[in-house]
Amino acid sequence: MLVDYHIHGMGHRDFPHSVESLARFVEAALGKGIAEVGFADHDYYLRDIRFSNFEELRTRFPGIGIKVGLEVEFFPGQETETNDRLAGCRFDYLIGSVHYIGEWLFDHPDYIEGFSAWDIDQLYRVYFGLVARMARTRLFDMVGHLDLIKIFGHRAKSPVLKMVQPTLEEIRDSGMVIEVNTAGLHRPVQEQYPAKDLLKAAFQMGIPITLSSDAHAPEQVGRDLLLAREMAREVGYREAATFSGRERIMVPL
Repeated sequence: MLVDYHIHGMGHRDFPHSVESLARFVEAALGKGIAEVGFADHDYYLRDIRFSNFEELRTRFPGIGIKVGLEVEFFPGQETETNDRLAGCRFDYLIGSVHYIGEWLFDHPDYIEGFSAWDIDQLYRVYFGLVARMARTRLFDMVGHLDLIKIFGHRAKSPVLKMVQPTLEEIRDSGMVIEVNTAGLHRPVQEQYPAKDLLKAAFQMGIPITLSSDAHAPEQVGRDLLLAREMAREVGYREAATFSGRERIMVPL
């Protein structure tokens, strides 16, 4: 079963949150044989989300599962505020992501010079430490793009697998899912998130996965998901996670 659980229907405010605009994403998914999609816009657009639009989409497109998630930025020390802000929202799942180290938006090309201020190994350790702290909150269902810190091709000198091991343990203990996110194939690093050796370690630890394109436009929906599924099968996965009302449902991969 092919799923795409990380779709930004609004992009970065590139598209309105309307039925007609969201329908373009669903039509793209149908054209690629995707059985279930998850819209997960960034949490800073929360006020723009109209949940009634998804009900209309389900009526219009009965042949595909349509779930509603949210990608939530993790800021250490703001766990209570985050929990309070999302209380009462009707999401099927929440993605916890780390894009900031302090005030540095490290994955934005306008701020790439920030990498020069770091010892790369220490930067990786700080980043994975934040992901581990995010997992410990138990606020989220999925880890977004596990090794995003590599986005511009800055590679650690020390073995990343050793660095990430404590983080994987926290993810496992939290009951979270990781995504095989294909967006990295279209970034300077030219590699999916996570790298294959990290994915294999996650499998050996019993951490579930789902598939995602991290699409920010209709034409990106389902991009390279067949490659992601093939890699997941190569390391041993046979199931993928889907969600409904914050409950995880495993389906054949």
